[in-house]
Amino acid sequence: MLKHITTLLMVLCLGAPALAAEKTADTAAAPAAQAGDKAAQAPETATPAGPTELSSKYYTVSVPEDWKAIMPPTDNQGMTSAIFARTAGSAVVTMVVGPRGAADAKTIAGMFAEQFKAEKPPVEKNGQYTFSFTQQGMPCQAWVATEGDVFMVTSFTGNRKEAQAFIRQHVKSAEYAKLLPQ
Repeated sequence: MLKHITTLLMVLCLGAPALAAEKTADTAAAPAAQAGDKAAQAPETATPAGPTELSSKYYTVSVPEDWKAIMPPTDNQGMTSAIFARTAGSAVVTMVVGPRGAADAKTIAGMFAEQFKAEKPPVEKNGQYTFSFTQQGMPCQAWVATEGDVFMVTSFTGNRKEAQAFIRQHVKSAEYAKLLPQ
């Protein structure tokens, strides 16, 4: 389990700088957008070809035009990790799935909350555990869920409403639906 925590920490550490980089790019584009340069603004709708679809054995993500895959679903040492960011730089979603061994969701959530120096212990809601933490000065929210022999940690950095909408509208799983934040 320690190996999985280390992998998750690495993935989550990649997510926060992505949001900071997006914020910087968004700030640089703001003057052009304010001047009426439509090319500097992110389009509001998907192209006729539709969103990009990325899959893992646990979920499928239809990446809308106003989001991008910083790291598409990637398998590494028994873990599946992915990072998605809103092109406006306002939200990042990180998802990590791995084997849970004999640990239950509460135990796993407690371990991650401790590692991320959560402000309060994880709280159970709908069979999942959630906790808040700060990473590189940015507010983050994490959900921990288990299904079968795997766990999933999903974290949102930045605008939580945008991140939740991304999960609800664009991430689907037939076999592992209980892993997704409820």
